[in-house]
Amino acid sequence: MLFRPAESSKQILDFYRNYLLTTFQTTDDKYNSQLEAELKKDGVISSGPYVSVSDSYEKEKTIAELVENRVLCESMLNLGRLDPYERRLYRHQVEATLKAGEKKNLIITTGTGSGKTECFLIPIVNELLKEQEAGTLGAGVRALIIYPMNALVNDQIRRLRELFSSCERCSITYGKFTGETAEDYTRARNEFVEREGIEPPKNELICREQMRKKPPNILITNYAMLEYLLLRPGDVAFFSEANADKWQTIILDEAHTYGGAKGIEVGTLLKRVKAMLKRDDIQFILTSATLGDNKLNQQIVNFAQSLCSASFEEGSIIRSHTIALSKPEKVDKLDFSIYKDLSEKIRDNIASCEVLEWLRSKGIAIVEDAADNKSLEKTLFNMILGDSFYYEFRALMLNQTKPLNQIASELGLDINDLTDFIAVASNAQVSGDKLFEARYHMFLRGIEGVYVTLAPDRHLFVRKMETYKENLFSDDCGYKVFAISFCYNCNATFIVGQTENGYLVQKSKFNDDYEPEVYLLEGDYDESEIDEVEADNMYVVCARCGAIKHATSLDGLSCGHDSQYHNLLRKVKEKGDALHSCPCCHIINTQRSIVRPYFLGNEAATAVIATGLYNVLPDSQIAKKRIVMEDDFFGETEEMEIEERKELVKQFLTFSDSRQAAAFFASYLETTYRSNLMKRVMTKICEDHIEQFNRGISLNSFVSLLEEQMERLKIGTPETRHKSAWIYAIKELTNYKAKNSLQNKGILYFDININMSDNPKLAMSESEVTALFKLMALYFIKKAAIDLPITVNKSESAEIFYNGVSFGFVKDHTTRKYIESWLPAAGKDNIRTLLIKRIKPDWSDEMVIKLLDSIWSKLNTSGVLSFDSANNRYLLSTNAITVRTVEKLYKCNECKMVTPFYLNGVCSNPKCNGYLTEYSFEDALEHDHYHNIYRNLNMTDMIAREHTAQLSSQKAYVYQNDFKNKHINVLSCSTTFEMGVDVGSLETVFMRNMPPSPANYAQRAGRAGRSIKSAAYALTYCPDSSHDLNYFKDPVAMIKGTIIPPAFNVDNEKIVLRHIFASAFSFFWKKFPELFKKNIGEFFDLNGMAELKSYLQSNPEDLKEYLQSIVSRELQVFYGVDSFAWVERLFSEDTDAPGVFVLAYNKYCTDIDELDRASKECLRLQKGLELGSREYRNIQFRLINIGTSIKTIKEQRLIEFLSRNNLIPKYGFPVDTVELTSLGKGGDLNDLRLDRDLFSAISEYAPDSEVVADGKLITSRYVRVLNGYSWPKYNYATCSACQTLNRTIWTEELPKLCRQCGHELPKGPHQYIIPKFGFVVDNSEPVDVGTDKPERTYKGSISYIGDGKRIESHTYSVCNKKVIVGTSKMDELAVLNTSNFYICNVCGYGKVFDDGNDLSKKEKHQKPDGYNCSCDDLTRYAIGHEFQTDVVLLKFVSENIVDPNEAWTILYALLEGLSKCLHIDRTELSGCLHWYRNESMGNMGNYGFVLFDNTPGGAGYVRQLRNVSTFMTMLESSLSIVSNCTCGGDEGDTACYGCLCNYYNQKQHDILQRRYAIDFLNSVKNGYDLFFGTQLQDEEVAPPAEDVLTQTAYFNNDGQEQSMMTYNEIWNYLSQDTEDEDQLDLIRTIASRMEDGSYDKPHYSASITIVQDERKINADLVWPTSKVLLFLRENSENYEAAKSTNWTGFCLDDSFNIPAFIQKIKR
Repeated sequence: MLFRPAESSKQILDFYRNYLLTTFQTTDDKYNSQLEAELKKDGVISSGPYVSVSDSYEKEKTIAELVENRVLCESMLNLGRLDPYERRLYRHQVEATLKAGEKKNLIITTGTGSGKTECFLIPIVNELLKEQEAGTLGAGVRALIIYPMNALVNDQIRRLRELFSSCERCSITYGKFTGETAEDYTRARNEFVEREGIEPPKNELICREQMRKKPPNILITNYAMLEYLLLRPGDVAFFSEANADKWQTIILDEAHTYGGAKGIEVGTLLKRVKAMLKRDDIQFILTSATLGDNKLNQQIVNFAQSLCSASFEEGSIIRSHTIALSKPEKVDKLDFSIYKDLSEKIRDNIASCEVLEWLRSKGIAIVEDAADNKSLEKTLFNMILGDSFYYEFRALMLNQTKPLNQIASELGLDINDLTDFIAVASNAQVSGDKLFEARYHMFLRGIEGVYVTLAPDRHLFVRKMETYKENLFSDDCGYKVFAISFCYNCNATFIVGQTENGYLVQKSKFNDDYEPEVYLLEGDYDESEIDEVEADNMYVVCARCGAIKHATSLDGLSCGHDSQYHNLLRKVKEKGDALHSCPCCHIINTQRSIVRPYFLGNEAATAVIATGLYNVLPDSQIAKKRIVMEDDFFGETEEMEIEERKELVKQFLTFSDSRQAAAFFASYLETTYRSNLMKRVMTKICEDHIEQFNRGISLNSFVSLLEEQMERLKIGTPETRHKSAWIYAIKELTNYKAKNSLQNKGILYFDININMSDNPKLAMSESEVTALFKLMALYFIKKAAIDLPITVNKSESAEIFYNGVSFGFVKDHTTRKYIESWLPAAGKDNIRTLLIKRIKPDWSDEMVIKLLDSIWSKLNTSGVLSFDSANNRYLLSTNAITVRTVEKLYKCNECKMVTPFYLNGVCSNPKCNGYLTEYSFEDALEHDHYHNIYRNLNMTDMIAREHTAQLSSQKAYVYQNDFKNKHINVLSCSTTFEMGVDVGSLETVFMRNMPPSPANYAQRAGRAGRSIKSAAYALTYCPDSSHDLNYFKDPVAMIKGTIIPPAFNVDNEKIVLRHIFASAFSFFWKKFPELFKKNIGEFFDLNGMAELKSYLQSNPEDLKEYLQSIVSRELQVFYGVDSFAWVERLFSEDTDAPGVFVLAYNKYCTDIDELDRASKECLRLQKGLELGSREYRNIQFRLINIGTSIKTIKEQRLIEFLSRNNLIPKYGFPVDTVELTSLGKGGDLNDLRLDRDLFSAISEYAPDSEVVADGKLITSRYVRVLNGYSWPKYNYATCSACQTLNRTIWTEELPKLCRQCGHELPKGPHQYIIPKFGFVVDNSEPVDVGTDKPERTYKGSISYIGDGKRIESHTYSVCNKKVIVGTSKMDELAVLNTSNFYICNVCGYGKVFDDGNDLSKKEKHQKPDGYNCSCDDLTRYAIGHEFQTDVVLLKFVSENIVDPNEAWTILYALLEGLSKCLHIDRTELSGCLHWYRNESMGNMGNYGFVLFDNTPGGAGYVRQLRNVSTFMTMLESSLSIVSNCTCGGDEGDTACYGCLCNYYNQKQHDILQRRYAIDFLNSVKNGYDLFFGTQLQDEEVAPPAEDVLTQTAYFNNDGQEQSMMTYNEIWNYLSQDTEDEDQLDLIRTIASRMEDGSYDKPHYSASITIVQDERKINADLVWPTSKVLLFLRENSENYEAAKSTNWTGFCLDDSFNIPAFIQKIKR
């Protein structure tokens, strides 16, 4: 590592802290000093760096030794890349090889960088080489390797290529089959040669033609392509009868990614593969660095079994083994200065031979080797192994993670000395064995605001609280704490709040009663200082309690507090929180509010940190060598030290948890960094040419120097540099007044090249007249009225000019657009006349106008102005602009404006009455963040790109290769690079938020440190979310936290249905291959849809048998597999519930028909036009575009069309997906894949939302309309009392009272639509992304809309208190985006209006095809999504929960606790309140809590609360979160982002108080030290089923796993459940009759579910194969319920028939 982690961490922290202090200054020095002190406290904004240390992996045998032991075949010795004779394999690699050879299914979970690939690659290659030795190796797949992403596929192909390149006699074939694989050999070869620079190896199959003809022995693909291989008839060769028996192994790498919906998809896919091969003996090998520790073995096994539908056991799990190095007999204490000197030499890249000589001089024994670098590695290894400090360090740190300063303290070292030791140890190794593995982990966090008490207390805090008490135990009320805001220009301090019952309160903007006012904090109250003019706006507020009243009120404040606590406020905004003009500095911003909260945006904070990180990364490597110079004539020798400089490319990966965040950050970081870099370059030019700049250098010369520097630094391309240099210079020129301009930071300024003589008529000296003219010329610069020597396009204009518009001037008054009049209208003033009047206050208006006229003439004749004849306007000539160094600056005492121009102290701000005084900017800017950047930023350019699922696979592949080849500096990833992609010797990773779980953290941090001679460095920013801040307080819990293996319910109805559809297509095309076409248009043209329907209506027997083998019995019944009832779900013509294929077909036809109509209209219009006329050509161009659009729609890839329309699986995507489509517009959108689940799309893709993708900003405009169909539409109202969402179909009237609590519902009507057909982009072209965050609307909280009938309830005793826990699968919920959307019912045009009171609005608009819409009525709608998922309903019936504020607080505490105890991202879970009548409280209305998985269809998270232990852990975690937070002090009268607040519950922020949750959970705890509980006999049962003769039921696959138990254990368990002697006798009799082992083993305490009503029946023993249930007498109620099912039930009562029972369960 070429930078010291401790030193670099401090530099990054200082860089970030200076940014905060520069940005968040107030006008109060006391507040500022407190803010600086707060930010310097340990743990406030930084934690770490932490160091984690582990031993190296234990090594065992070489490949040669395994060959000698006959574990591997002799041909393995020919694979030189594996170094078969010298390289010892890790112990876990040997173990995997042995077990794989026994054909066992394996789970390899051995950590990052542990050589997991060799664990499966060695046994696979060995089996293939054995076949080769036997002469039986031919074409056909033996091993299938499945990766979750193409980047990993490409890595593996390269690895195989390198492996087999060392063995010419090897005939093993391999190939990758992905979307990137070319069809024919010629194209594939050309691409291969261009990419790899060599000819393809003979045994690498590089095209699809080759692989179909002769399937490779090792086939590598991703799960989506595997789906394609099963679908396409041309790929049948892989699974044909001739090849099916050759398949041996399926490997799933990065298995931890297969959780939730993806796990269900891939699990079902693997079933289909086995069914297609008609093989149930395939060996499975799963690999992952992060699946969990030994305590979770059974869960890991369960996961593997669910995923693969194969048998695994605990012995299947392969884990890594570490080993302590042998301690030499003699160990001494080494002089620690050696490590410091060695570390410096390593950082300076001193030649190895020189270092060895230096070590020899220090008495260190040298280990000789032919290569100096190897000799040095071994010498360092032995040296440290013989140092007693190594063992002291290892004993303290082995498998530990501790803060660096703590380690140094415990070892009695300086921090830098410790990092020197680690750096030297990282360079020590022998045969790949290292002394230890070390990683650094650094954490930074944001601040959620700045909070203050008012005078006389005047304390400042960076954590939210309601009140502050200096003495916590005093009886006084303390001081009211206010969140403050500031003017971004002058730092004036404001309080945004509202008056409520005579008190100043601050509410969240998401509150329904948010009616803010803006107050300027004036300071201490002094009645005599109140200005009569401002008296009506002045208020007095009490610092103690927040009481507020007009300052001129006769009776004053009545709160009873002394006047010393009174503070003066000036109300500057009556309604609203947006202030567009500052009353202090008079700055005006019509676009955005000048008042900003002290809140740090995620992009700004992480861009600053990323810049700080990038700045400390080395940009060059300097190797120092000592050489001896000999003189040929005089024989003298001279020893000299020379330096060899090697340029290094700075690189790091950055991770975000969402694709939009990653996409925007790539553009934001590159733009902001480049802007700072160019200012740094300008500063460097000024420093390098200081004398010229002191005299002044022309703008043209300045731009030339800038262009030269850009060329030297390789910024931009040669074609664009000249233009870019001008753009950057003009941007700096026109933004001269900006707070962070080079002028205001005392570096350089732009002067006007004009010099005037003294003027007696004006009574002004030479310098004064000159200053006057320069001030007047500045008005041209302010309006960007500059004669540019370059032509700029629209996006470049937006960079340079305000609102993207270039202004010009004329002398006389005009009303022309974008033209500024130099002279005012008759009898009026303008800003220039006002300035002259302040300079000459006694002049008449006539004299002022005359002077202004003369100044214009002089500016014009002296060459300062140039005339733009094309636009009839005057501009400032660039030849008149000079660039100078700043020598003096002046600052206005009132508006704080900074300027280098001085004229009699007059401030040129037209609304300001202040005066200028000289400003000591050197002192003021000493610690200024931007001044430091402009002076000291490392001058290295940065290229940043996104790598997300929004990109096409081709584009993503290009960016991955560019990053690996050092052409991209920063790759901004979502989760695409989380897995083991080869990114070379990358040392650094930056995470823009705390990852969801320790598993994610381990994967992301594991991308760094791939260099064998460096320790990894992981930097993490924690924004203000509960999850992030919880782990910021305890980072070790993330670094070393428990990793939970994925869990999912494989029987997800929606996902399995798509696999049924996919199987149908596969069998159809296998029978009719001529109907499989490349494009969807060809398929429809051949009537393929009707043929498919006809085929399926014939009920093909082979397809039915196939489906029966891949679909669970319960879902076979649910979908009617035997009767082919599921076909109706494809082809139903019901307009209310159309079949999926019918819906997709109609979408397709609608798009084509609309374009056809547009084409005919164009032809009609064109007939009456003159051939070749402008109008004719425009229509002709339109016709060409329409033809292209039709072609684009018809030539959609067939399988992609099916996938996008939910007809086949969409791996990794949720079930309800929609597109943001361009309807064939093409252009920048061709390389993008913009589709989202509806849950996210109603926010991200809603009309008026902006989407960032690959550097472009795309605006959504339409809710897509499908002819002949309508959006699902509902009336709705949310009850204000219990928050229940009441909704009816739009044709039915809403009830007046809430269905849940009976409270009167809000007046309507309100409607929401479900945009199930997707969204369409705006007709305008996408633009480049700037630095403004994309606009979007947001969805609200989720509501439970089920009727409760699906919930099965159980009663728990928790600390002797009663809790009812109800669970259900596939219950119904809804989420709404209730922004003020107004949408056209004809074309779907949508727009968000600020005012949402009207039911409709009128606006003319265009349709998606660009033509005017016939309808200009827009209807108000909310946009919604309904989905089904797993639900848990909790009723704490022993607690009286009636206050909704308390209920919301408790709900969020439970959700935080559950996400923490399950180690999942908080966004995986949601919840809502559920009002019910509590019988235990006399039927009083109480709140229960609905918790649910956010994944549609369920992910199995909340259902884990059926486990009593999980329930207790949730309660314990919830209490820990709210108890350990400090917000609100001891009172706990608020909540913050560190405990309960997050982005999605913003509406409740003001009502949350963690005290509510603490009191509730302690009450449930009932005085005990820990939570404990047990399940009681159920008191609530599911509603009775309808009377039917026989109801179908399916086994739930729950209960105790019988394969893990003996028969005796099963009967013993059952015996413990009853004390009835008669039943015990029967149990003993049954047990004795079944000792011969010819009976199936049952599941203990399991259940079945009735398909018709999803009612659950719990049995004491269940035999799934025989469909037999056994009940104890105590369970007779369930026994009676089972009688109506297709299962046979037996109860141990007087009627029990032993022979009949035995016969039923006999094998």
